[in-house]
Amino acid sequence: MNTDLSTIQAPPAIQPISNTCPLDYRKKEVLIDGTAVEIRPICSGDKKELLAFHQRLSPDSLFLRYHYSKGELTDGDLKNFCDIDYINDLGLVAEVERNGRKEIIGVGRYDRLPVIHTAEIAFVVQDSDQNKGVGTLLLKHLAVLAWERGIHNFFGEILRQNSKMISILRKSDPKMQQDVDCISTCTIKLSVAEAMRRTN
Repeated sequence: MNTDLSTIQAPPAIQPISNTCPLDYRKKEVLIDGTAVEIRPICSGDKKELLAFHQRLSPDSLFLRYHYSKGELTDGDLKNFCDIDYINDLGLVAEVERNGRKEIIGVGRYDRLPVIHTAEIAFVVQDSDQNKGVGTLLLKHLAVLAWERGIHNFFGEILRQNSKMISILRKSDPKMQQDVDCISTCTIKLSVAEAMRRTN
């Protein structure tokens, strides 16, 4: 991607017309270990696979994602994660093919906030596929789609012990704002434009 970001005018937020999954956004990538991966939007039909993905996460990964000991995903959780409008809330999955079937190995999403041009982000990658660049790829494509939808900044509330995620985000925007909220958490704010530029 060689886009000159200085010439781009971000479009205004678009109101969703339908809940149809934009399946035309499918990007082939390669992880650090050579594994082929596809980044695509999460869809309503992914509930079963998302539940299986959640069950493969370790207690530590679940705690870092949810900030508490998250149990089984409920029907409400699955609906919230998969039945989205792709404008104000958007989720991506990283998917690989193993043993003849496709498997979700990572999920990234944003939710638009009341603060203009800002959305909250969250990521989680299954333990066996961490440190392979999955989180960086999810951030890259989430930034591209967010920018197209008028989002200029990503916000996140992260546990201070989640050094891997903080490192990924800071590499995407070295000027990222990081404020300590309390003993256990911090908030970050980074530029979507920088995330697009530096993750390519």
